[in-house]
Order: sequence, then C-alpha cells, then structure tokens
Amino acid sequence: MTVDRSRADRSSLLRSRLSLLVGAALVGLLVAAAAGAPLLSRVVGYGPFDQVVPRDVAPPTPPDRDHPLGTDALGRDLLSRLLYGARISLLVGVLAELIALGLGTAVGAVAGYAGGRLDAFLMRATDLVFAFPTPLLALAIIAAIPEPESAPILRRLPFPSVGVVFLVLGFIGWAGIARLVRAEFLRIRGREFAQAARAAGAGGARVVLRHLLPNAARPLLVAGTLGVGGNILMEAWLSFLGVGARPPLPSWGTMITEGQELFLARPWVCIAPGLAILLAVLGFNLLGDGVGDLLDARREPA
Repeated sequence: MTVDRSRADRSSLLRSRLSLLVGAALVGLLVAAAAGAPLLSRVVGYGPFDQVVPRDVAPPTPPDRDHPLGTDALGRDLLSRLLYGARISLLVGVLAELIALGLGTAVGAVAGYAGGRLDAFLMRATDLVFAFPTPLLALAIIAAIPEPESAPILRRLPFPSVGVVFLVLGFIGWAGIARLVRAEFLRIRGREFAQAARAAGAGGARVVLRHLLPNAARPLLVAGTLGVGGNILMEAWLSFLGVGARPPLPSWGTMITEGQELFLARPWVCIAPGLAILLAVLGFNLLGDGVGDLLDARREPA
C-alpha cells in the first residue's frame, strides 16, 4: 500500500513538473514574441501596418519565403501582425489581472479579517458582481463607450481602445479574488502565528500585511496566473466582436474577424491568430496548474 502511494505521488509530481515546464515554455515564447516584436519585425522586413503585397496581386497571399504566414486581406504581413498582437494580448492580460488582484485582495482581506456586518456587506457586493455573466457585463460596459479616444482619461493612453478593455476586465474580475482571499483569511486567522502577533500588540493592518497575506500568497499566485489566460481569451473575444482593440491595431481577435469570410478559401488568415490564442491561454493555464500543484502545502514528499 505504501509502495503504491509512493508511486502515485511520484507520478503526480512528474505530471505537475511537466505541466509547469510546458506552461513556462509557452508563456516564455509569448513574452519573447511581445518583447522582441520591433526587432523581429525588422528581421522580417515588414511592419504590422505595411501593405506589402504588390498592386497587381490580390491579397491575401499564401505563405511563402518572404511571408512565412502569408498576408491578410489588406496585404499586410501576418507574422509581423501576430508578433505585435502578442504585445496587446499580454498587456491586457497582465494589467487587467493586476487590477483585479489589487481590488480583490483588498476587499477579501478586509472581509476575512474584520468579519461581522462588514464581511456580510462586502460579500453581498461580490454576489452582485457574480449575478451578471462576466462576458456579457464586459461587452455591455465596453459597448457603452463608443469613442474611447474622446474619453477624458482613456484618451491619454497610447491605445484608448485597448485601455478600456483592460480597465473593464480588471474592475469586474475582482470578485473571485475577493472570495478566495476571504476564504484563506478565515482559514488562517485563528492559527497560532496570527494569535501571537495580536497578543504581541500588532495592529490589524500589520497582522494582515505581515502575517496573513504572505500565507495566502499561494492561491493568489495560482489565481493570478490563470486569470491572465482568461483575460487574453476575453480580449480576443471582445476584439472579435468589434468592441475591443480597434483596427488597424493587430489584435488576434480582430485578425480572426478580418479573415473569417475567407476561412474556407484562404484558411491561413484565421489559423495563425487562432492558434496563437490557443497556445497563449493553454500556456498560462498549464503554468497556473503546475505552480499550484508544486506549491501545495498539503503535498507529501515523494
């Protein structure tokens, strides 16, 4: 029985490490593509907005030596647009999740530590957010801002249409984080180290910041990693519907929209951005699962 359990633990640990390695490789590839987009585009020889197809040729053109992924319906190089699209996806995914983590951690920490009526009020607020489907709520809010370029705050951003996406996703994504943090605080606030800190005269803020939050970091790290992948998928979906990143920005969702009418005749226009979305989301999900398994305090050594 002990041998079987030891084998099961080793097998589970191997799967966790494999998930972590594959996820880290995919996320690293995405980060490298986003960070190196300007340099890689110079190597390719074309920018994301350059119309490179000769006037006597009808785009889109299939993959060839000069354009490894082909060109789109407007004659622009798909590889260059895919690289710059990685920047938009990563920007939205990370910034939206940072906003959600900040708001959700603050709300969950206050609710879990204070308890009582304040806890009940904050949890009813999270229930109100959960009452609306997140995709439809995000779609409704973003669609209500038809011209982000003219909005007082958004117009100061380099790409206002991208800014409104990560702001909305961040401000509606905090509820799940808040519940997670509250649950962790309720589980650990009665432990010896927290009671000892209060007995030593530490204030509530010090107990939360120095003792409770560090012990709740593991689930937050996992939730944040998974949340980035979800935000990338949401941004692509919103851009596909025409309310996310506005053309000519090379969002992967917009690239699929621009090529959907040509999918049967010229599938490469949609396959490249669709595969990029798949690999990016898969990478963050695998990374989050692997990190969660390896940091699980309840795991017994093999």
